[in-house]
Parts: sequence; C-alpha cells; structure tokens
Amino acid sequence: MKKYILVVVCLIAVLGGAWAARQSHPGKSITFNGKKFYLSYSVNDSSVGQWLNEYLPTGSNFNNYTDMFAVRSYENDKSTPRQLAATMVALYTKQYPGVKSVLSVDEKTGDGFVSYIMIQGNIFEHNTYRTPTKDGTLISLQYVHRKYCSQQEDRQECMQSFAQEVRSHRAEWVNALKNMVVPTVVRVTKS
Repeated sequence: MKKYILVVVCLIAVLGGAWAARQSHPGKSITFNGKKFYLSYSVNDSSVGQWLNEYLPTGSNFNNYTDMFAVRSYENDKSTPRQLAATMVALYTKQYPGVKSVLSVDEKTGDGFVSYIMIQGNIFEHNTYRTPTKDGTLISLQYVHRKYCSQQEDRQECMQSFAQEVRSHRAEWVNALKNMVVPTVVRVTKS
C-alpha cells in the first residue's frame, strides 16, 4: 500500500509541476537566436493603436532579466519601416540625452535597424530593433541584453566587460533579427 501511495504522490508532483509550468507560460513563445522566450506581458494602447508583447526566458522576471524580446505593432501608423527607425532614434536621443544610436536600413527589404546602449544606475542595456511590416502593419522587433553591476563591482571594469560582450555579439544579434520570421502579434492582454 505504501508503494502505491508513493507512486501516486510522485505522479501528483510531476503532473502538478507540468501544470504550473503551463500556467506561467500559457503557450505563447518565440525563439530568437536559438533561445526560447515566453510571453510575459501584453497590452494594447488603443489611443495610438499599438500592441506591445514582451517575452522573457524561463526563470526571468522584469526585475532580473538579462535577455528580453519585444514585439510591437503600430496599427494606425502609416510610416515606412525606415521612417519608424529614424523616429525611434530621434525619440531615444531626446528621452535619453547622451545615448548614441546606430541607424541602418536593409536596402533589399526596406527594414530599419536601430541599436543603442543605455546606462541606468547599475544596469547596462543594449537594445537592437528591426522595423519590418507584417500583413501591411508596421512592426518593431526588439532584443534587449542587460548586465547588472553590483555596488561592490568596479563600475569601469563592469562597463568594459559589457562593452566587450556587445562588440562580440552585436552582429550576431542583428543577423538573428534580420533573418527572423516576423511573429504574429498577440492581441490578448496579459499582465
């Protein structure tokens, strides 16, 4: 009898763990650069006709992530992908004085690409965007890579380490964005 109770308890534990995993990430995921990200936040700003979907890897949350992927749709925006990328650079330059952006355009597809590094306190963040269209709707794909420097860590050393990491991987991230099939925007609110 004890043997059967142990089997039942083990089955409940295994099935309960699988159920909990499904509940925390209800099936909406994307893969970027070989890494799987799960929908963690989705919201609609109907005043500007924009959906935002933010994806995090398993085990991450918005307080500790080192990698995040976001998809935005611009439902009412009639800009070209190139114009959206230029608008993003102007916005980030105004919003974050001192931020240096790199703007480029894929002449074959017309997609815009934007990259910049932002520093906020002990957080170093590299952002890479691609601005394609999908089914006639302007979209932005964003990959964020972060490094957190501890208070005890030498800030200069941490910054140099982060800059080296970005230099080593930036082309890889841009190529992964360039070759990525544009995902469908999830139009369901999730917080």
